[in-house]
Amino acid sequence: MQLLHSRRVQVSVAAGMTMVLAVTAMWLLSPRDTASVSATPTLTASPRPTARATVPPSAAATASPAPTPEPAARCPLNGLPAADPALLDRTALAVQIENHPAARPARNLTRADMVVEATVEGDTTRFTAVFLCQPTLGMTGPIRSARYYNIDLWQDLGVLTVGFGASNGALSRFRAAGMPYANGITGAWPWFRRHGTNAAPHNLYGDVEAVRAALGSNAALDRLAANVRELRPQLAFDPEPEVPRGRAVARLEIRTNSYWRIGWRFDEELGAWRRLDAGVEIHDEATGQPVTARTVVVQRVTQETVYDDPDPAGNPRRLQHLVGSGSGTLYVDGTAIDVRWSRPAADAGTTWTYADSGEPVVLPPGVVWWEIVPVGSSLTEA
Repeated sequence: MQLLHSRRVQVSVAAGMTMVLAVTAMWLLSPRDTASVSATPTLTASPRPTARATVPPSAAATASPAPTPEPAARCPLNGLPAADPALLDRTALAVQIENHPAARPARNLTRADMVVEATVEGDTTRFTAVFLCQPTLGMTGPIRSARYYNIDLWQDLGVLTVGFGASNGALSRFRAAGMPYANGITGAWPWFRRHGTNAAPHNLYGDVEAVRAALGSNAALDRLAANVRELRPQLAFDPEPEVPRGRAVARLEIRTNSYWRIGWRFDEELGAWRRLDAGVEIHDEATGQPVTARTVVVQRVTQETVYDDPDPAGNPRRLQHLVGSGSGTLYVDGTAIDVRWSRPAADAGTTWTYADSGEPVVLPPGVVWWEIVPVGSSLTEA
């Protein structure tokens, strides 16, 4: 400031003027240093703060939380993700599917969430395919008549039986128990028709999706569904269950008599059991896929032969006793584990426990086949 002031002062001494001009020239030509020319600090703009710097750490953590994905709706019958969560609010349909050699291959067995298999007259078997969490493809079947054990499935699980006829003895038992039954022979149901190339009676099929769609809008069907309890699955599922160590099994075969044999072969690559009938692998006609099960549960039960309620050919019926307790075998991941089952009363659900520990059975997610096998039938493992 003193230097600048000196420029404005009139100096008469020539020597003094010369010195002032020289100093001034040097000052103008040199780089400026604001700190040296000003005693008062110069205010300069600081860099613009970023958004990260201006948001408190606590606020930054909660300002835009990442959305938490909704957990996938799981099918209560097998622990798998449900194809359509809306289906879980509907009544589970237990469809009677024939397993006579003349009726094979069946349609939509691979779309069932759970399959029950039990002996019928002649010691052949019948499937009850339970549909809840997956859509079917086209017609399902061949559909045949209901059997005595359908009462147990209705009371135990909470399902609506869908079939085509039943014996007089079975129908009397259904009525006495109050069991609802969507019987294709009666009621003028529009969901059944002849289909495919099999000869009658092995060519009767049903439209499961049409039955689902009618729930809530068909008064007769809704009256039946109103008599079905809330679904009560027998088994629990966990992606990493604590399963006891079992004995290694690659294949099992069940013989209900000298000529009927059914079985399962474990596929390590698939991680599931492949279905065999008379040693032949079975495929689903609707999907083209092999019929498989993640877990096969064998329940050994006492069975009664009912002579006074024969089929049209004169063969006596089979009546399985599913109230009580007994032994069984769990087949999962290429191993066999001994289990126990218990159902103390008709309106109680069946419970399954490991034979060694008494702990409840917990399975990995996947389709379950429940094999109801009479005591005395042959079961071999390899």
